[in-house]
Amino acid sequence: MTETIKLDIASWNIKQKDRSRGRMKFQIKLNKSESESFKMFTETVKPEEVSQEDFVKSIFLTGIESMNQKIMSMVEEYAKENPDDFKAQLVEMQGTETSGVVEEETKGSELEIIE
Repeated sequence: MTETIKLDIASWNIKQKDRSRGRMKFQIKLNKSESESFKMFTETVKPEEVSQEDFVKSIFLTGIESMNQKIMSMVEEYAKENPDDFKAQLVEMQGTETSGVVEEETKGSELEIIE
């Protein structure tokens, strides 16, 4: 029997709180159906040696990486289709200041994600 689950993203309650030392806290409230689905997903795919916290962080960071790759491919496609506009935008962007954020290496868990 196949069960379908509809995720109503518009109704999600997500809180983001900036913390000290450049850290951040996210809180996502799920309804009963979403919670049950997430628990089943976790029980099915989470390796036993990985903590729940590390598993959730890995899911979140994998989503960010996937989104980043999608954006980069869209930029590359735009650059191919509109080379003159893209070059003009690069020149304009070079004139703006950087954010001043220092990049740091992110150390994750030992969880390997195989696609």
